[in-house]
This record gives sequence, structure tokens and C-alpha cells, in this order.
Amino acid sequence: MEVFRMFRYPHRGEYYSSYATQSYGRIITVITPLLTLVSVMCIISSQLLYLSAAQAENTHQLVAVPGTLSPLLKSSRFISHADARQTISLSFGLRPRDNMAFQQALSATIHAPEHQARPVLDTNEVTRHFSPTQASYTALVRWLQAAGFRIIHTYTHRLLLDFSGTMGQVQRVFQQQINNYRAPDGTLYYANSGAPLLPPAIASQVMSINGLNNATRWMHTALRQGSQSPANNQLCATSSAKTTPGASNNARAAVAGLSDLYRAHYTGSGQTLALFELAQPAMSDLSSYMACTRHKGTRLQRIDTPLSAAVPQPTSYEATVDAEAILDAVPQLQSLKVYATANNEKSYLDQWGQIIQDDPAVVSTSWGLCEQQVPAQLIRQEALFFQLAALQGQSVIAASTINCPAISRTAVAVSDPASQPFVTGVGSTALIFAVPRGSHTSLLTAGRLDPASVEPPAMGGSSQLWAMPGWQHIQAISTQSMNASASGCPHASGERFCREVPDVALNADAQHNFLAYCTQGCTSQHPWLNINGGALATPFWAAFVTLSNQVSQQHGGGRLGFINPLLYQLAANPVSYASSFHDIITDNEHGQPAAGAGYDLISGLGEYRAQPLANRLANWIQPLSR
Repeated sequence: MEVFRMFRYPHRGEYYSSYATQSYGRIITVITPLLTLVSVMCIISSQLLYLSAAQAENTHQLVAVPGTLSPLLKSSRFISHADARQTISLSFGLRPRDNMAFQQALSATIHAPEHQARPVLDTNEVTRHFSPTQASYTALVRWLQAAGFRIIHTYTHRLLLDFSGTMGQVQRVFQQQINNYRAPDGTLYYANSGAPLLPPAIASQVMSINGLNNATRWMHTALRQGSQSPANNQLCATSSAKTTPGASNNARAAVAGLSDLYRAHYTGSGQTLALFELAQPAMSDLSSYMACTRHKGTRLQRIDTPLSAAVPQPTSYEATVDAEAILDAVPQLQSLKVYATANNEKSYLDQWGQIIQDDPAVVSTSWGLCEQQVPAQLIRQEALFFQLAALQGQSVIAASTINCPAISRTAVAVSDPASQPFVTGVGSTALIFAVPRGSHTSLLTAGRLDPASVEPPAMGGSSQLWAMPGWQHIQAISTQSMNASASGCPHASGERFCREVPDVALNADAQHNFLAYCTQGCTSQHPWLNINGGALATPFWAAFVTLSNQVSQQHGGGRLGFINPLLYQLAANPVSYASSFHDIITDNEHGQPAAGAGYDLISGLGEYRAQPLANRLANWIQPLSR
């Protein structure tokens, strides 16, 4: 028989059976561990909540780097996340130190009055006054190394810093996913999906993070080829000095329109010119061309960026033809530097950074990309490089003849870098004039479209990114109705007009072809190619500036540097304009876009009258402080 015992709580008068007490004890034994487990879970949860809040606060303190997204993302399809093990090469573009003083120095250089010395700086002075300090540059190197990246290349101007790592490292350090995408044309590429994040101390120094995508690809001005002849089958070897088939030296000089400078013995002696290329030229073809044309004395130098030197790049006949056009137009050029790199965002900026560091007097590029296809941060970074070029007395000449889509019924998109304010944009036309080129009466004569030309005149336009610079405000431009709008320039506060391109042009009909030699990377079976001279307008304008530097230096001056303000000031005076430029005017009988009198969006200010314009530019400046 079960015995019931009574248990009394001391502070109460109740009595409970021992059976009940034993039941409660068993319940307590079960509940106590559960309560303990719940308490532990609560503590862990609170800690996790605390850590999440702290992490969120830390992420909130990071600074996003704007403008890194590829415009191509809007029309592309996501494929997959990028392989975290894939190697990627990047660069930091850095801000100049004391930007206010930098802009003041730049303004003093480009707005120097006529016949007064232009205060330009050499590369050492620019570095000393405006580059990031060596201490801050070294600290940035150490930060990248601590994050696991490898430093590829440093620059003496300390405005670029190249490094590499894996996709996984980039995603972890910059807290941004990199994905693979398919473009509308089927091309596969990788790109970041959002803005990378940096600690405030690092972000304050960084203007751009370049190489987060490989979507951006620049285009070369189309080289239109004319008809071939049997003589074009003749090979040329460096061991035999044969002449160019079908063209004398005088005939070739006529393509560029520089004969009057040659007759005055300005042929490029002592001058250096650089080509900016996004593909490799065929150096053997260049050597053969020099032998065939009896071109002697020019030092030919190919300069690769660090990454492109390690990875073989395809040979491009466009790069070869650009170099041959320079060799032809500047027959006694002392040095031709061909900068060649890969066609991607990082390499593109690396090459401009190297050119700014090396400081060649004149730079020519026939590569471009429509403004709306260029990432915003890249536009800003190269704008800084072009400002530095102007400050150092360098002339940057770029083709504006890249085909870009229309942005409205009356406006065509323009290409970068030709639309940059500190670059001279060059257009081209293919017109036939009844009055020979060189005659003063040709200013009053309209040319007709060359029936042998396969393309209409290349149309320029207004930039969607840059306000019209002060030096471009001349009557012939500011009154153009198609540039004025009620809302003003879209991306320039308070400015009614936008930067217009081209600045200048060169006219060459089908009778003025350039004979180029090419056996590698060509689209023709003939080694000699008839290239329409208008397609080489940019190298020929660069050649003109190079010869003008020689004119200036032989009269006690220095190199011309940034020429746009000088060109437009000459054009603002009807007398100096008529004597310095061939105004290119189109007979608009077929309803095509026409080049009008004075400045227009097809031919800009027109084509140089070589010797008169060179003399005026040289007389405009005093000896430069170089």
C-alpha cells in the first residue's frame, strides 16, 4: 500500500503530499535545462544582433566610388557570377593635390595673352606641385599589399597605381560582386554590378578604379581603301631600297598638304611625335616602308604598357598605317614613339598615364568611343591627364570621325577623347574643288562631294558631357541654332552651349590616296594599299603641329602645346582666319549634311594653310619656360 506523506512549506499553512512534491521535482528537472538553453540562445541572438548592427555601421562608413559601372550593363543579360579564382588587373586613378592651385596654373597657361610667355611646367614641376605626396602614395601601396594585392607598376607622377589579384579578392576588399554578362551583339564580358566601396581615407585619394570590367572597347577611324593596281603587288624588303609604286615624294606630300613647309626646310628635324595605339603595329612592315621610301634618320620606338608587354597583342594594320602616315608627312622626324597596348579600360588609361610621364611634344590618336559608351569615371580620369598635358606643353590630337548614333533628329553623338576640352578634335571631308587647294579664292568656293567616296561627310556634333570652353566662344559658333536649347548644356550648370567637335579637319578626295605598306594584319592581298587621305586626317594634323613646333623653336620659341585657344583666336579675326585656314564649304546639291562658311560641325574651322598657320602660331607665343 502506497504511503502518502505530507510536506509543509514553512512560511505557509498548506500541506502537500510527498507524491505531488516528487512530480513537481521531475518537472523542474526537465524545465531547468530547457530554460538554460533558451537563455543561452537569447544571449547568442543578442550578440549576433549586436555584430550585425556593428557590421552595418562599419559598412555604412565606407565610401562608394561613383561612375564605375559600364553603360553596356543596361542592355546586357546576366550569365553567372565571375570565377573567384580568375586573375584581374586594376589601377587606382588618384586625385591631384591642391586642385585649386592646379586649375589656376592651367588657366594661366591656356589664357596667356598674345606675345607673352606661356607659363608651362615640366614633368618634375608638375609632380612636385600637384601630384599626391610620396608618403600618401606609399601608404596606398601598403594598403593594397595588406589586402593581398600585388603591385604591378608605379608612376613617377603618382597619379596612377597598377595592381592585380583575383576576382575573389576584389569582391571581398571592395565589397562588390563581379558578374559575367552577354552584350546585345553576343559578346561575353565581366563587370561589377554596383559601386565599389573604400574606407574614407582611401576613397578621398581615389578618382577611379579602372579594370573592373572588360566591356569597354575603342574603335579606330575606318581606313577606306581605294582601287588597287598591278604595281601594288610589288613586295618591299628592308635589304633593297625600292621606291613606293606609283607615287613620288611630291605626290605623297600633296596628300597631307605640307609641301610649303618642306620647301622652307621644315621637315621635322629634332622633333618627337607619339602615336597612341590600342593594337600592335607590324614593326617589320614599318622597317620595310622606311627602306622603300628611303626614309632615314628616324628612331622608331615601340613602347608597351607593363601588362601588354607580358601578353602578346594582335597586330593591327590600322596602327601600322598610322605610323607610316607620320613617317611620310614628317620626313626627317627625329623620333617616332608608338605606344601600343591592349584594348581595355585599364590599359587605355595606363597608356595615357605613361604618355603624360614621358612627355612627348605631340600625341596623335585615331581611336575613340562614343561618349555615351564610356564609363563616367574614365572620362574624368583621362580629362585630368589631358589637363596635365596642356600644363606641360603637350599637344593631343584625336580623331572625331568615329561613327556614333544620333541622339535626336538634329544632333549626333560625338566621340571621346576628341570631345574632351583639352584635346584637338579632327574631322575629315572628301570634296572635289574646282579651284586648286592652296589658292586664296578657294575660301569662297564650294566643293562638291567626291562621287568615288563611299561614305557621306562625317558629321560632328555637340558633347553631352562638356560645356563649351571659353576659347570656343566665337561668333561663328555661339550663334549656331542647333547647339542652343532652352535647358542649356545637359551636364554643365549655367552654360547655354556645349563643347562642339570637330575643331579642325582635312579634306582629301579619292585622287589623293595614301600608299601604305602592309603584309601583316591586312584585309587585302596586295602589300601596297590605297588608303583615302581623309582617313589619316589626324596623323597629318599631328604632323603639321610637329612641323610648327620646329618653326617655333627655330625662331627662339618653344613647342606650341595646347593649340585650341590659339586656333580659335586666329579664327575670330576674319583676316587671320582667311590667311591661316582653308575653309571647307560643301555644295549641298544632294541634300547631304553640308560644311558651311566659317565654323561648322563637319569641318570645324577647316584645314590648315600649312606655312602661314605655322608662322602665326609660332609668332603668337614667346619662348616657353621649358
